[in-house]
Amino acid sequence: MGARSLLGLDIGSTTIKAVELTETRTGAALTGYAYADLPSPSVLPDVLRDLLARARFRARSVATSVSGRSVIVRYVLHPRVSDEELPARIRFEAAKYLPFDPGEAYVDYQRLEEPGAPVAVGAAGAEMRLLLVAARKEVVESHLGLLERLGLIPQVVDVDAFALGNAFELRALTNPGAAGDKAAALLDIGASKTTLAILKPFSSYSFSREIYIAGNEFTEAISRRLEVPLEEAERLKRVPAERGDAVKEALAQPMEDLCQEVRLSFDYFESQHEREVEGIWLSGGGALTPGLDEVIQRVFAKTPRRWDPAEGLEIRKERVGLGELRDFAGQSVIAMGLASRVWKA
Repeated sequence: MGARSLLGLDIGSTTIKAVELTETRTGAALTGYAYADLPSPSVLPDVLRDLLARARFRARSVATSVSGRSVIVRYVLHPRVSDEELPARIRFEAAKYLPFDPGEAYVDYQRLEEPGAPVAVGAAGAEMRLLLVAARKEVVESHLGLLERLGLIPQVVDVDAFALGNAFELRALTNPGAAGDKAAALLDIGASKTTLAILKPFSSYSFSREIYIAGNEFTEAISRRLEVPLEEAERLKRVPAERGDAVKEALAQPMEDLCQEVRLSFDYFESQHEREVEGIWLSGGGALTPGLDEVIQRVFAKTPRRWDPAEGLEIRKERVGLGELRDFAGQSVIAMGLASRVWKA
């Protein structure tokens, strides 16, 4: 039997990122990578088809993700019950936490326990912490239908925030000591949303959410303040040049708003787990916006760090364009996290 491979496919609002990981005797190797701009949702099938043809991935099995307002993630406390009783309870309880009919959604859950935690079923006041996830069926089925029409075999449907955390844990596996025992906040700033995951690697200490302040809001703020078209504002966001001071002023409020939303999440996590968020790690195209590091440093008194999800991985150079990988590594963390499910697919 040949080594298993899995394609992690992250279809964002403006870009597509694809990572292929293959099992090896010592872990995993990066055996494929591709990136493509997505100018419009209407051309998604054509862009994805061209990307797959260009990259020539060996894997047809794919892990993908869904996100946005049709996906709900909730961390809930529930009376402690046995594993056998829990599925029936979840079906009954899900309606309390979802803004839509559970019958219209795929619902899944995970019991969150620290290793070695006591399991006292039925004790008075005993509670357990659950992760509850739901996604509208129409969104999931539309997504899977597209992939199947292109000849791919969907194996895993994940959520962006969980893939983000998996990529960080993969990096910790390939770089022992890189993450340590600290609670890390991962901010993946895309075009339409910021995905936040707070976790201590390889533990149940976790929290995630999506914040709808991201690169598009940065661009729109520049466009309004400088009275320029969105295309010009996007260029200035990336390379402010001689208009640097004006761009910085335009970005001050949306960056502050983003940080305040993140602060609320930090406060919640720290109150629930009684441990401080000790590091901030940035990824995504929006994280490259000039001036963001300084705002984060001022608000949180922490220096943010950028990270490469491929660091420490074996890279099959004959199949991976190293220049493209280097240029877009920071924008490919979710795709890497999806591909890391090769061990579970």
